[in-house]
Amino acid sequence: MTENSQKQNRFLIELQPIGRRIQVPGGTSLLGAAQLAGVDITSVCGGIGICGDCKIRLVQGELTPPTLEEKDIFTEEQFQNGYRLACQAYPLSDILLEIPPESLTSLQRLQLESQQAEIAIEPPIQIIPINIPAPTITDLRSDFTRLQDELKSIVPSMKVEYPVLASASPVFRKAKWNIQAIFNQDHLVSIIPTQNPTIIAGLAVDIGTTKVAAYIVDLNTGVTLVQDGLMNPQIAFGEDVISRISYVINHPENGETSGSKVLQERIRDGLNKLIQTMQAEIEQKFAKQLEIVDAVVVGNTAMHHLFAGFPVQQLGLSPYVPAVSEASLIRARELGLNITKGGSVYLPPNIAGYVGADHVSMLLATLYQYRKELAYTNKAVVALDIGTNTEISLLHNRQIYSCSTASGPAFEGAHIQDGMRAAPGAIERVQITKDGKIHYKTIGDQPAIGICGSGILDVIAEMYYADILDEKGALLNHHPRVSRSGRFPEFILANEDETGHHQAVVVTRRDINEIQLAKGAIRAGIDILLYEAGIEVGDIDEFIVAGAFGTYINVKNAMRIGMFPILPLDKCHQVGNAAGAGAKYMLLSKYYRELASKIAHEVNYIELSNHPKFTEEFSKSLFFPIKYLP
Repeated sequence: MTENSQKQNRFLIELQPIGRRIQVPGGTSLLGAAQLAGVDITSVCGGIGICGDCKIRLVQGELTPPTLEEKDIFTEEQFQNGYRLACQAYPLSDILLEIPPESLTSLQRLQLESQQAEIAIEPPIQIIPINIPAPTITDLRSDFTRLQDELKSIVPSMKVEYPVLASASPVFRKAKWNIQAIFNQDHLVSIIPTQNPTIIAGLAVDIGTTKVAAYIVDLNTGVTLVQDGLMNPQIAFGEDVISRISYVINHPENGETSGSKVLQERIRDGLNKLIQTMQAEIEQKFAKQLEIVDAVVVGNTAMHHLFAGFPVQQLGLSPYVPAVSEASLIRARELGLNITKGGSVYLPPNIAGYVGADHVSMLLATLYQYRKELAYTNKAVVALDIGTNTEISLLHNRQIYSCSTASGPAFEGAHIQDGMRAAPGAIERVQITKDGKIHYKTIGDQPAIGICGSGILDVIAEMYYADILDEKGALLNHHPRVSRSGRFPEFILANEDETGHHQAVVVTRRDINEIQLAKGAIRAGIDILLYEAGIEVGDIDEFIVAGAFGTYINVKNAMRIGMFPILPLDKCHQVGNAAGAGAKYMLLSKYYRELASKIAHEVNYIELSNHPKFTEEFSKSLFFPIKYLP
C-alpha cells in the first residue's frame, strides 16, 4: 500500500479500557488518534519516541512495523505480546488497543464505596501467640515438632504445607522463638515474629465484568485499611461475558496460549499489581508490616470461573450450566495470587450460569440481613445490581426469586456512538429545560469528549419528556438540536465548539435502541419476578439499586423511561458496591460464609429465556411508558 493510498483510508480505533472509538484517516498515529478522541495518553517527549511513556498494547488489527526508537525500548517478547509506542505506531487496519493504567494521565471513576452494617467479627482466621522452647543439647526435637507439641491442645491435627514449612526455621530463630501462629481452621497459614509490628489483614475482591474493586481489611478490628480498584484487564478481549467466553472457545487448550489461560493471567496479574500498590500504601501509612493471610473473591459466574481456572465453554451453550456452583477454598499460590505463602482464597457459591457469587454477596449485604423482619411483616423488596448482566432478586414471604438479564454493555458506554466509560470529560448528567435549553455536567468538569452510562440514560429520559422522542424511541424533527445532515437523524448534545476534541457529541437512533434493549430486559426481569411471587408493582415496599452504575444513575429518570417501575422515591435506595460489602462480611465472619451457601441453595432461580412470559414482557418494555408527573 502506498503512502497516499494509506492516507485515503479511514480506520476505526477502539481504545480500551476507556471505551472510546474514533475513525481517523490513515497516516494518523495511535497517539494522535487518542488525542482526537479526547483520551490523554502520557507523552513527555511530545511524540518523538524517546520517553517511552506512551506504551499501548495491540489486541487486534495491523500496525506499521516497529521503529528504531521502539526497538530501543521493547524486547522481542514485548513486541510479540503487542506492546508498541502510540506515537510511533500507525494503523493499517481497524485497531483494538489496550492502554495500560500507567500510560493514562487520568484515571477512570471506580465505584468502591458501599453501605456496610456492623457485624460480629468472627473470621475463619485464628491468631495464636506462642512462646516455643528453644533447642538445647538435651532437647533435640525438630523445629516443627516443637511447634506441634506447643499447639497440640489447640490445633490437634495441624496441617502445614511446604512453603510455610520451608520458611519456618529462620523465622523461629529471628523471633527468638516468640511467634504468632496464624491458622485457617487447621491449616497453618503463616508464622510471624511477635516483636514485629504487623497488621494481620484479609483481602476482599469484587471482580466485575468491567471493573474490579478490592479492599484490605484488618481482621482484628474489621476496619477497611485501604480500598482501590482497576478496570478489568480482560476488557480488551471482549466488552461482555459472552465475548470472553467466545474468546476462550475460539482459542482452545494449547498450553500457555489457551484463551482461558490468557484471561486468567490477565486478571491475576492485574490483582497482584493492585495488591502491591495497596500494601505499600498501608505500610507507609501505619509504619507496620502487612500480612494478608486470607482472601474472599466474588464475581459473576464467568468471572468466577475465569479467575479460578474453571472451564467456561459450557456457560456459552444452552442450558448454561456452571462447572462449579458450590463454595470453593483454593490455596492462593495455586491461583498465583500474591498473599502470604499459606493463604487461601474463598470463592462463595454461584446460583446459576448467569447469577454468580457476586449476587450472593450482594444479597448478604442487602436483602438477607432484613430477611426475618421482612418475612414476618410480609414486605416485598427488590434488589438489583446493574451491569453488563443485571442480576435481580425479589424477597417476599420468606422466598427469594432471582433472575439475570442480558442488559448489555450500553450502560458502560459500549455500543453507543459517543459512549465512553466514566472518565474525565464524560457527560454524566443532562437536563433539558422547558425552554429547550440543554445543560450537562461532565466528570471532572472537563470539556465534553463523550457520554457515559448515567449520561445516556439522563439524556434519553430528558429527550422523551421534552417531546424530542416518541414512545417508540424515534427522533422528532421539530427540535433545533435534531440534525438530519447525515444518513440518519441524530440529537446534538454538545456542539463541536464546546467539546474537548472539537467534535460534536451526539445521540443517535441506534444509541436510543441500545438503551431500549437494555432497559427493556431489566424491566421484563423485574416484572417476571413479581409475577412469580404473585404480587404487583404497588406491593413493593423497598427497591434497592446496587453496583457501580446504579450508584450514579438518576432513579427518577430510570422510572421515566420505564427501566424501573414507578415508585415513591423514598422507597428507592442506592447502596453502592454491595457485592464488595458482602465480600468483606465473608472475610470477617464464618457465619456469613455459611449463610452464603444457604442463600445459594434457597434461591428460586428463574431462567428468563425459557419463561413463557418473557418475550411478551420484553417486547412491551421496549417502549417508553406513558409520561407521569414526577
